[in-house]
Amino acid sequence: MVVHAKAEVGKNLRLEIRQSELITEDTLEQPIDGVAIELFVNGLLRESAYTDLAGKALMNYNVTSHDSVRLEFSKPSFEDVYTQSIIPSAVGVLQFDTTNKRPGVQGLRISFYDKPQEKNFYQVSLRGKRWYYTIDPNTGMRTDSMFSSEIIDMKSVNRLFFSDNNIVNNRQNFELLNDQIFNGKNFVLDVDVSTFQLSEQTDRSAVKELQLELKNISSDYYDFLTTLSLNRPVYGGPFSISSQVPSNIEGGYGVFATFSTDVAKIKIN
Repeated sequence: MVVHAKAEVGKNLRLEIRQSELITEDTLEQPIDGVAIELFVNGLLRESAYTDLAGKALMNYNVTSHDSVRLEFSKPSFEDVYTQSIIPSAVGVLQFDTTNKRPGVQGLRISFYDKPQEKNFYQVSLRGKRWYYTIDPNTGMRTDSMFSSEIIDMKSVNRLFFSDNNIVNNRQNFELLNDQIFNGKNFVLDVDVSTFQLSEQTDRSAVKELQLELKNISSDYYDFLTTLSLNRPVYGGPFSISSQVPSNIEGGYGVFATFSTDVAKIKIN
């Protein structure tokens, strides 16, 4: 069994189970239906369910910080599978502001307070809300409507001073951090965004809102994300790095990702 499970604080637990001869992020296929799932929260059986024809299940359990969550999976002709994790607590964004604007670049500053005496891991990503507008040919009035939500590429300016794993430039659209250096302190991250991504495009659309997502993620999910990019193809280069992507699924493969998310927004005029 290949298990992908996601537990985000404040939301219902989601999971997907598949089987594949080749375990990669792009070749998973053949969903497994009818897999019996037992959910244990803090050592007590909380809920039972089965996967549907698409190999998916949505549990009623609302994910809560600090809970110890264990999932057990079984189906005839498959090995029994289990996984467990402690749900990380929420970490709030203290600051999300625009800073200096240089030719072609918009600076942003992000800060948050890392809880002391805890080993924490963070994923920082940026999304943009793109709006499409039309102009009435008779009145000249402009009408706006939301067009899409998209990932915004960012380049951290001071990342080398604070992080031991930064894969934003390795075909990933997020920054990964651990608190080994800034444990129990206020952490500040400066990032640059290309103004081209934000400016008006030929389709009469522009990004009018930036949304920062700060996730406090489990150590297993952190290890999974830091090695995932190394396993992506690098087009046959002679010095390509091959890595074993870690799995926290016992008896099978995959990742049980647990995290909490805080969101901050900036309106762009």
